[in-house]
Amino acid sequence: MLKKIILMVLLSVSSISAIDFDAIVPLTGAQLPAGNFYTPVPFIQQDIDLVLGFSAVVPARKTEELDVDLKFGVNMELPLLGKSDVYFNFANHDGVVRRTSSSDFYTQSLSLGKSWVYPLSDRLELGAYAVLGQILLNGEYHVVVLPSVMPVLKLKVNLF
Repeated sequence: MLKKIILMVLLSVSSISAIDFDAIVPLTGAQLPAGNFYTPVPFIQQDIDLVLGFSAVVPARKTEELDVDLKFGVNMELPLLGKSDVYFNFANHDGVVRRTSSSDFYTQSLSLGKSWVYPLSDRLELGAYAVLGQILLNGEYHVVVLPSVMPVLKLKVNLF
């Protein structure tokens, strides 16, 4: 009985959250990482979030290779832009084309992105995401300004 009382006191005093993150999903079939997840990182400043993203093209035939794109970066407050994403895109060589050698990941680009969303409810927002600038690092080494703008859906996930 004492254990139950201590557990109830701990649960009522502190907030326990097993899963707490934001997700942004584009409404288009873009080749960039489709699912972006934002989560605060403990022991780092409160206004910096970790950004993880992924997308995959599942092959229709077994002669094709699975194409995977990954995103890794931070969402932080930048001067003149506000809350923005700075991230690296990683891709595998040749995409869905089968090669004889292994298909290792390489750094495709360093990008700067920003989202503008309008709240539809307390957990659902609708808006746009723009990649403001992109430095291609896959041997081309050139800068692209505003390569894409896409409509997005933002969800706030908080379980428990």
